[in-house]
Amino acid sequence: MADEKATAAAEEQKAPKKSKLVFFIILGVTVLLLGGGGFFAYTKWMAPKPTAVEDNKGGEGEKGAPGKAIGEILPLDPFVVNLADPSGKRYLKLKIELELESPAAVEKAKQVAPKLRDMVIMMLTSLSFEEVMTPEGKIRIRDELLERFNQVMRPDRIKNIYFTEFVVQ
Repeated sequence: MADEKATAAAEEQKAPKKSKLVFFIILGVTVLLLGGGGFFAYTKWMAPKPTAVEDNKGGEGEKGAPGKAIGEILPLDPFVVNLADPSGKRYLKLKIELELESPAAVEKAKQVAPKLRDMVIMMLTSLSFEEVMTPEGKIRIRDELLERFNQVMRPDRIKNIYFTEFVVQ
């Protein structure tokens, strides 16, 4: 009989501890679910929507900035040049499109197109395969061509140069 009382007392002590532990686990999960649901509802329906900022500069500013209007585009004929390779077996095929500020700049670029083509050919034939294949090399080519083209196009300006085809073999 004493044994029965001792086991009954031990069971009574264990039962409340288990029920408290289960209660706190359920409470914690409930709080996490309500918090997550509240955060989702706030971000989905109640948060203020971002507003679009209009640009009052009229197309001036940093090049490549999102939301800027693209200027006039002038495609140049494709270039196929041999690279400065000791074996002489590597060549580059390149298509370039110029972004210009105005239609008047497009007309001037058409007039000086032979000069621009000569600049591209002379620059590209002096480059090696290793210089052309890296992303940094392509950026360097673009920047250098842009600088040279803008010297010829003064006072008009070329806003950007786009490579629409770049094949090295």
